[in-house]
Amino acid sequence: MVLLHKLKAASDQLFNASKADDTVGVNKVSLDTLDEAHRKPVVKAILNILSTELAESTYCQIVDGLPLAVVYDEAYCDSLLDAKHPAYQHESLCPGVVGEARDLYSEFAPALLQFEISASLSQLARPSRITNRCYQVLSRYQAASPGSQLFNTLLVEITALSIHQIAVRLFNLDTSRHKADNVASWTPPKENESWWRFNPDGPLPTLFCHSWYTDYEEYPEGVADMVGFWAENRILGGVILFDRATPDSDAVYIHPDWKDVTYRICKLLDAQKQDLLDFLQSESPQCARSLPIRPNGLNLVRVDPEESIALTKVYRNIWERKPPPEYAGDERSGDVYDPLNFPTMSDQYDARSRWRTRFDRY
Repeated sequence: MVLLHKLKAASDQLFNASKADDTVGVNKVSLDTLDEAHRKPVVKAILNILSTELAESTYCQIVDGLPLAVVYDEAYCDSLLDAKHPAYQHESLCPGVVGEARDLYSEFAPALLQFEISASLSQLARPSRITNRCYQVLSRYQAASPGSQLFNTLLVEITALSIHQIAVRLFNLDTSRHKADNVASWTPPKENESWWRFNPDGPLPTLFCHSWYTDYEEYPEGVADMVGFWAENRILGGVILFDRATPDSDAVYIHPDWKDVTYRICKLLDAQKQDLLDFLQSESPQCARSLPIRPNGLNLVRVDPEESIALTKVYRNIWERKPPPEYAGDERSGDVYDPLNFPTMSDQYDARSRWRTRFDRY
């Protein structure tokens, strides 16, 4: 109850600030409504991310309107594109894209980002999809003691949300150079039975996608949220998730979509999380050696993305990912040991057992 009252006080502070600022809608606030001890670390983290070549390349591709061909080669899943897809011919950015993206960069300030809050104690105690897109992260962050484990975990979450939101904003500017060439909507012939078996509804509405985060009809920002998840993967190494079953858990999870990296959700090691935090607060961040994060065989705590997030309780927003349909297959069904995805044989055995009973449990 003490924690809830601290959260309520922090939320009241932010809520009152939002009402005093005519440029911010009710229940949405900017980072400027945080006190200085909480605002400065977030602003530094966002600006450190934006200073990297990795971020510039990612956001330039969104301004361009198509990912570069190398992106498809680097993705874990290759079933979204046919081998003859014209997107593979897009090997460099279109003329003028870098200049336009840098102009947009120069106009950006972290204070432009907005985060939903709630002044309701009941909403803080029982967050919902409607009133809470990110577990009232700004209110919880304001209530956390600077430097604490909770503070650091929420700093990572706000950073991920910011990367996501910047991508959404850029995509919604509709700057694509490829509107007339219909590359994104290209489909292979029906004779390509393998592609159509995995994509019975045809191509997705954008090629900016993490293969596990494509339920755009469920997303508040629609297709633009798909682009946001893609940007997280390209910059951070995966979509950043959290343990929602344990109040104030300091665990951070990552869901990668990279070739030669597991497709499963991995809990970050303490060292990986600390490396990320060190970079976010670095005074010389241009060399982002810790990014993108690459889970490896030492990341033993893993979660099956095939399982419903209502069961695993590892997610950021409850709406972000549905269990895949049966026709999509299940990588846990293999009977040959797969050390990339299952660091121990017992882990693979347990995962295979969950596969066998998956549809009986839903």
